[in-house]
Amino acid sequence: MFRPQSLFPSTSQAGWELLQQWTLTLYQRPLLFLVLFLVLPLALVCGWLYVFNEHQWRAQEGKALLVSAQLASRTIEEELLHVRQFEEVLATQPMFLHAVKERDQASVRDSLQLLSALTPQVSRLLVTDPTGRVVVDLLASHNSTRAAAIPPVIESDPTPFLSSSATISPVYLYDEASGEKAVAVSTLLLDGARGVGMLHAQVRLGEIARWMEKIRIEPAGFLYVADTQGFLVSYPFQLLPGRPKNVSGWAPVRVSATEEGRVVRFYQGHPRLPWTAAVVTLKPFGWRIVAQQPDAAMLRPLYQLGSSLVGLIVILTLLISGAVLRWAHLHRVTLQLVAQQTRLLKSVEQQRLRAQLQRVKRSETESGHAP
Repeated sequence: MFRPQSLFPSTSQAGWELLQQWTLTLYQRPLLFLVLFLVLPLALVCGWLYVFNEHQWRAQEGKALLVSAQLASRTIEEELLHVRQFEEVLATQPMFLHAVKERDQASVRDSLQLLSALTPQVSRLLVTDPTGRVVVDLLASHNSTRAAAIPPVIESDPTPFLSSSATISPVYLYDEASGEKAVAVSTLLLDGARGVGMLHAQVRLGEIARWMEKIRIEPAGFLYVADTQGFLVSYPFQLLPGRPKNVSGWAPVRVSATEEGRVVRFYQGHPRLPWTAAVVTLKPFGWRIVAQQPDAAMLRPLYQLGSSLVGLIVILTLLISGAVLRWAHLHRVTLQLVAQQTRLLKSVEQQRLRAQLQRVKRSETESGHAP
């Protein structure tokens, strides 16, 4: 029975024949075989390994930056809350509140001296009335210019402070001559529901910077702190003296972050280079703790390891390529011998075939002439 489909090879058969031809072509071209079956697979595997390991490395370095930022946050929080707690204890003492109401400077000063002994990180203690006028300045009572440096923190209405768990001032200029800056941790003094004043504990920014000196970010990272208004509280590099520096436009300060923190990537500098930073919000003061490091320094160990692996792979590839090319040379010689033998075999077969044809012709001729 006639079957039309039998005139054409099946798809699987055609595919198999095409694969055989392609394999034979590669077999006859060793360099193409080497590229397709050695160089290209190695390049793809190495590229995938690099991307995967870079992602993992970035994740680990981001976690390390986050731990550093959280550690700095806990350190600052402990120090400032330590000051805050002693302020709150003093603010609940009836004798102290009575001395503040009566403007008894001697009694208020005695209480502040006790508080100063318990809080060595504080450089200056002040008590102000509800309008912001200084009642007692423990360390600089004779200097009205410094006393006026802290702006009024409350007015007659204490409601905003009753709803706040902590109060801390923005960064301000502590001393115009030296350009030194400070912040003040403040506690509302209440007589019942009426505010009678504020207690301010001033902490210099140099003291806050010393709290973080032991926290290192290797190999080229650093920590800095910005207050709620975006002014630098602590920075490891030299800043010009004078007005506080506003860094609210910096990428790590701009982003939203929680107490647990988050990791961000951004570009900075001239030329613009990639950086990675961990940002933590310091509760309850709202400051931003930033630990950042340039990507080039952060990924340098990975690059060094990758360079070593690439060098090893190149050496192995060259050795394998040398072996394959040697095999290709022997293979070429073998193919030449086979081709030569094939030509000889064809020549012998052709001669034998011609001889047979001549014998057949002679036999036919002899048979034709026979009686």
